[in-house]
Amino acid sequence: MILDPDKLLEVPPSEVLIAASKGQLGLDHRFLHALLDRTDEAFPAVLEFSRRNLADDLVDLSPDLILLFRHWKRPEAVPFLIDYIEEDPTDVPDEAIEALVAIGAPALDPLWKLYGELEEEDSGEIAFILANLGVRDPRILSLLLDRIAFDLSDSVLLLVSYGDPDAIGALEAQLAKLSEENGQLKKEIEEAIRTLRDSGQSASNSATEEADIWSLYPEKADLPLELLARDERLSLLDSAASAEVRAAAAGSFFNLDLSDDERTQLLNAATHDADPSVRARCWEALMNSTENVDVINAMLKALRNPELSTEERGGLSVGLAPETDRNEVREAIGQLYSDNAGRAKALEAMWRSLHPSFRDTFAQHLGDADVEVRRSAVWGVGYYGIKSELDRVRALFDDEDLRSDAIFAYALAMPGETSRGRVKGLFERVKKDARGLSEVEEALVKAALDERLMLAGKEPFFTAEED
Repeated sequence: MILDPDKLLEVPPSEVLIAASKGQLGLDHRFLHALLDRTDEAFPAVLEFSRRNLADDLVDLSPDLILLFRHWKRPEAVPFLIDYIEEDPTDVPDEAIEALVAIGAPALDPLWKLYGELEEEDSGEIAFILANLGVRDPRILSLLLDRIAFDLSDSVLLLVSYGDPDAIGALEAQLAKLSEENGQLKKEIEEAIRTLRDSGQSASNSATEEADIWSLYPEKADLPLELLARDERLSLLDSAASAEVRAAAAGSFFNLDLSDDERTQLLNAATHDADPSVRARCWEALMNSTENVDVINAMLKALRNPELSTEERGGLSVGLAPETDRNEVREAIGQLYSDNAGRAKALEAMWRSLHPSFRDTFAQHLGDADVEVRRSAVWGVGYYGIKSELDRVRALFDDEDLRSDAIFAYALAMPGETSRGRVKGLFERVKKDARGLSEVEEALVKAALDERLMLAGKEPFFTAEED
């Protein structure tokens, strides 16, 4: 059974963790409240959960457990953190380092043991943690001094972090060995000696800002439904799950080719679910099924209902985008567009339809105050190939909310011959104009250029190249 994310405090913490590990719960503030609002009950459950073989889970919660343990600062978490670090001691996440430093002295012996089991070239991260642990222990000073022969510059930094004036003698000895050719390193050691002589305080003992776990999670997150099989997602439509979950399940079928059973169940939910947001997502998911008589008849019947909410009318308009040759569909989209609350969905229905009557609608909304309206306007410019607006689209490359949308639209509409032979050149131009692309953005541009080829009636290039 899928948990209601708004009622997690009614569920034992162990069940919350299991649901999250199965991809049946979004990781957001509600997930955190279910654990942090009842620490006495949740901490033992999280500790017990951390002892499982997390590699077998659909969703690896290890990073989230580290954040929880960093928040709680309880020594019982040390074994989990040490085991996690041991898997790759040369690449330790900052959050794991911060968790161990926050726990402090109880982490010393396990870290010392792990350090002794590693080769010197693999133990730098552990030395860093020990130097910043905020604990004075002769073993730490000894290993830091031993590392001088291995990496002098790094050891100087670690000794400053550790903050023990007893290291000054060893640093002075190293300073005396250096020639003028090592001017920068000499300056580093001289500064380190001054710091240790003046303060004698470990940098790790200085006041640090408390880590904010809440800022790392959204207030609300959708279920990671992409991890669930299609039949599992479909079963959520007629389950006792919350409306939020049912709507997300319906939305996960958007733009997919539906089986007969999927189409039937989505249509049933679109016409019978009690929640308008669920019905709206179902109508959208049926967009590629309007050739089915039962589907189109149900859609048109709903469209003629004057009591339909703006949200459901928005989903229905998107679902009916392939049917804009019908006057009543175009008129309904126009009426939705005139409603501020429905404008973003109306513009989405317009660009998905590619009906020529909508072409001149998008440019005026590229500067709209509503980000979703701007987003739909950007896609409209792309799909209608409105080259006169490309400078405004390119300006959105610096907008963190719309950069991906703008890059996709720019690739669709930028000037240039649309042919398989020219598509690599178009890719390089987008990359240059975007001042570089991330790996995800590169995939996005390739998808846009393939879409551009298909809209021109040609075979895709990048998909075929990968195949």
